[in-house]
Amino acid sequence: MKENKTFYASRILACVFMTALGCGMASAQVSSKASFNSKKPIQAFDNTTYCTAYVSDGKLFTLRDIQISYYTKISNLAFNPTGSSVAVLRPEDEIRIFSFRKKDKCLFKLKDKRKEARKAVAVAMCYSANARHFIASNSLGEIIIYDTQEYLPQAYIQGEAPATALAMSSNNYFISAAHGNTIDIWNFQTRKLRTTLQLKDAVTGINFSEDASLLAVTVADKSLVVFDTKTWKEKYTFTNLNGQLTAPSFHPDGKYLAVVKDNRNIVILNLKNNSVEQELTQEATGTVGARFFMDRQSSEVFLLSNQANSMVFWDANKLNPFYGKLISSEVDAKMNEWVKMMQGESMEDYAIRVNDETRLKQQQLFEQEVATRMAGDRISMENPFIGDYDAASGKLNIGFDKMASISFDVPEGDLDSFKDSKNLSFDNAVYVLNDADEFEIAYVEVRNETTNKVYIYDNIGRTKLTALEDDANFVPLEIIQQANREEEALQAIKETVVEENKQEKLITDNTQINVKTEVIPDVDADGNKILNYKVGYQYEVINKEFSAKEDFPSGGYDIEKSNAAMSLMKIIKNAFEGDFAGYLAEGKQVKVIITGSADASPIRGRIAYRGQYGSFVDEPYYKNGNLDNITVTPETGITQNEQLALLRAAGVTNYIKNNITTLQNTKNEYEYHVEVAKERGGEYRRINVEFVIVDAFKVQ
Repeated sequence: MKENKTFYASRILACVFMTALGCGMASAQVSSKASFNSKKPIQAFDNTTYCTAYVSDGKLFTLRDIQISYYTKISNLAFNPTGSSVAVLRPEDEIRIFSFRKKDKCLFKLKDKRKEARKAVAVAMCYSANARHFIASNSLGEIIIYDTQEYLPQAYIQGEAPATALAMSSNNYFISAAHGNTIDIWNFQTRKLRTTLQLKDAVTGINFSEDASLLAVTVADKSLVVFDTKTWKEKYTFTNLNGQLTAPSFHPDGKYLAVVKDNRNIVILNLKNNSVEQELTQEATGTVGARFFMDRQSSEVFLLSNQANSMVFWDANKLNPFYGKLISSEVDAKMNEWVKMMQGESMEDYAIRVNDETRLKQQQLFEQEVATRMAGDRISMENPFIGDYDAASGKLNIGFDKMASISFDVPEGDLDSFKDSKNLSFDNAVYVLNDADEFEIAYVEVRNETTNKVYIYDNIGRTKLTALEDDANFVPLEIIQQANREEEALQAIKETVVEENKQEKLITDNTQINVKTEVIPDVDADGNKILNYKVGYQYEVINKEFSAKEDFPSGGYDIEKSNAAMSLMKIIKNAFEGDFAGYLAEGKQVKVIITGSADASPIRGRIAYRGQYGSFVDEPYYKNGNLDNITVTPETGITQNEQLALLRAAGVTNYIKNNITTLQNTKNEYEYHVEVAKERGGEYRRINVEFVIVDAFKVQ
C-alpha cells in the first residue's frame, strides 16, 4: 500500500522535528519549541507519536494546513493510535474513518445496520490504547464497541443517557462514559457497570493515566478530581486553580497532569506534592487541549497544544522524572535476582539468607543504594546553611534550598565553631525518597573543618518492618520461591531440547536459548490484588557464520525452516504441556508478547509471501516501543525489513495456535513487537516470546 507523498512528507517532517526537539535542552521546565500556523481557528486536535491532525473551519488538516479530506462540518476527531487513520464526527451524522495515507480516502462509514435500528446519531468516540477497539456513544445512550479491522459492532452497552465524553483505560479494564455530572465506569470485558461517579457539577473532561491507575476529571465548578481506579475513591483534588478547567492529560510516567484553564493557559500539576509545577501562559483564548506524549524510541517527552491559529509543540524533558517509579523498577530487578538460590547454596543456608525479615532489610538497602546513586551530590547543589540551635534537645539544624533540613547532636560548647557553612563538609551521604517524590538525607557525616570534629545525622532506620507487607508490589516469598523452582525446571526442559537438537545436528553451541520466570503484582478490574506470571523465552545465534544454517536465512520468515526458532517452540510446547499446564486452565487470560527481529540487509525488489500466516492490513504493532501499523499480504509481498520481522513473529502465533494444546482453550491476546538492527548479519534475526498468565496464583 503506497502512502500519499504529501502525508509521507508530513510524517518525515514530524520525525525530523521530534529529533530536533530531543537534541535541544530547554532552560525552563517546559518551553515552547515550535509552532505550525493555521489559517483559521483550531476547533479540536489529536495526535500519535509522529502524526498530528486537527479540525479547522470544520475541515480535517495535518500540520502546515495540509488538508486530509474534503469532508466538511466536522466537530471532533480521534486518531487511530497506530497513525493509519482518523475518525471524524460531525453533528447529526454518522462517524467516518479517513485514511491518513491517502488524501480524501474514506475507509468506513459507521452506520447502524441492525434490522430494528432506532434512529441515532453519534455523540462521542475514542480508541483503545492498543488500537484494537473503537468506542462510540450515540444519542440513544448506547455505547458501541467496534473492531478496528472492519469497524463492525462487537457489543452494545445501554447507558442511562448519551455519553458526551469517552475514555478507555490502557489495560482494557474500563470504559469511562461521562454525561452531565455523572461518570459511568463500565467493565470492558463483562460489559457491566463497575461503578458510578457523581461530581458536583458537569464534567468537562476525562482521561486515564497511561498505567490505568488514575482517572482525571475536570468539572465545571472549576475543580479537578483524580480517582484511584482500584477503589474509585478520590486521590487528589484541586479546587484552587481559579479558572474553568478542561482537557486533562497525564504525563506518561503519571507524576504530572496538564489541564487547560479558561481556554487559554496550560497548568501543569505535580501530583506527588499537590502543587502547580508550572503555568504556561498564552496571549489569547482559543486553547482547546494539551496532550503529553512520549517518543518511546528516544524516551523524550513532549506536550502538544494549540493556540487559536496554531499547533504548538512543547519540550517537557526538563520536568523532574518520577524518581519513585525509576527506583522501584531497579529495586524490583535487583530483588528478583537476590531471592534466587545461589549456585552451591544449601537449602539451610538459603532459608537463613532469604526470609521475610531479611528480604525487607535487603529491599531497604537496595532502595537506599539506588536512591543515593540517583541523587548524586545533591547536598552541594542545595546550598546548605546553618540554621537554628535547639538548646533543649542539643540539636543543630542544617537547612537547604529545597531539600528537607536535618538536625544532629552538637554540644553547646561547639556552637561557636559553626559560624560558616562553607567550613562544613558532608561525607557518606545516604538518600531516600519521601512521599512527595523528593530526595531526603537519611544518613550523613558532617565534618566541621574548623575543629575537624565529625557529627552524624542518622535517620536511616525509620522504615517499619511491616512496610513491605503493605506495599502494593508485595509478592509473598513462597510464590517467588515457587517461580524460582519452576525456572529451574524450565532450564532443565531447555537443556534437554537443546541437547537433543545438537545430537540431530540441527543446532550447535552457537544457538543460545534463555528462559526466565517472573511474578508481577497487579490488580483486576474489581480492584482485587492478583499476581501475574511472566514466562519468557528468547534465543539468538551468536555467530553469523552459523545463522543461515541454524536460524532464518536472509529474507526468510518461515518458522519451520529455522532450527533455532523451532527449538524454542519445542521448549515452549514441552513446558506448557508439562510443568506449567496447571496455570493454563480453560478461560485463563494469557497475553503473548512476541518480538520478531531483522537485520539491516536491504531488500531489493520484493520477497514473495505465500500468506500462510494470514494477511495483515494496518496491523497494530510496536516498533522501537512506539505503536505503529504495518501491512503485508500476498499481494504486497515483502519489501521492508519490518514486514519480514513481523512475519517471523506471526510464525510463532501460528505455531502456538496449531500445536500447543493447553493454549487452545485459554483467552489469548497477541501483541507484536518488531526490532530492526542497524547492522547487517544473521545474528540479528531472532525471536523473543513472553507469556503473561493473568491471575496465575491464588493469594491467601
